[in-house]
Amino acid sequence: MKNNNSAGLGFTVIANKLGYKKDDYKSAIDWLKSFDDGKYAYLDSTKGQDVLYYGARYFEKTADEKIFVDNDFMADLTVINPGKVGNEYIKTVGHYHGYVPGTVVAYPEIYEAITDGFEYLLQSEPDGDGAVDVIWVVTSAGDKVVMPPNYGHVSMNFSNKPAIEMDIQKRDNPNQSDYSLFKEKVGGALIRTSDGLKENVNYKIKSIKIVKPLEKPDWGIIKDKLLYNSFIESPEKFEWLLKPQNYMFDLDELFEDIEI
Repeated sequence: MKNNNSAGLGFTVIANKLGYKKDDYKSAIDWLKSFDDGKYAYLDSTKGQDVLYYGARYFEKTADEKIFVDNDFMADLTVINPGKVGNEYIKTVGHYHGYVPGTVVAYPEIYEAITDGFEYLLQSEPDGDGAVDVIWVVTSAGDKVVMPPNYGHVSMNFSNKPAIEMDIQKRDNPNQSDYSLFKEKVGGALIRTSDGLKENVNYKIKSIKIVKPLEKPDWGIIKDKLLYNSFIESPEKFEWLLKPQNYMFDLDELFEDIEI
């Protein structure tokens, strides 16, 4: 199935695998998350299907790879299958990012919901009492979502077809990802089920905000323009991903409160 919203990226989605010409993406590395690998993040780990999600790391056109490498960025593509595990919609298992050396500021990340069907959980690092603040992000196709410094995050597909997203972050940043809290707490602080949003009983939650993402053109964030193309045209606009300690991440500039 060709995804029309991915014009110019040149891939297909067929049977738990990305289809693309290897010569066009020479550095791309295919991967997948099986049910057995990801079931620890579900409160009810009733088996739903063998593959939860899959994609390709370093999904950068061969002609563009030098731009990514020289500027210390990477692009990944992820496809989350439709369906549920128990009563919960299929999601990524969740993680936090490593810190910028010499600081306690974690590297941020940006995602594009290439298709409809995505909602995102953002949760702060636990405070001294083990409590977290939660941001629940509702999207439509083309939305870009900033994962701010020191927020763990989860992507989920609540639609009835594969949901496709792309992310850009510091190159090799996934090597520092920390999954331990999501393993310990059996997923994120808030989950999406057939009955709506539910709190994970293993967490203390201080606050919950329901939001939609906003554009921020000076950071390369434009709804109607592919994230990949924005980066290739102006990689300097994405410096905030490499040096977050030099930027203000005002949540009111990144998100707008909504009701669902």
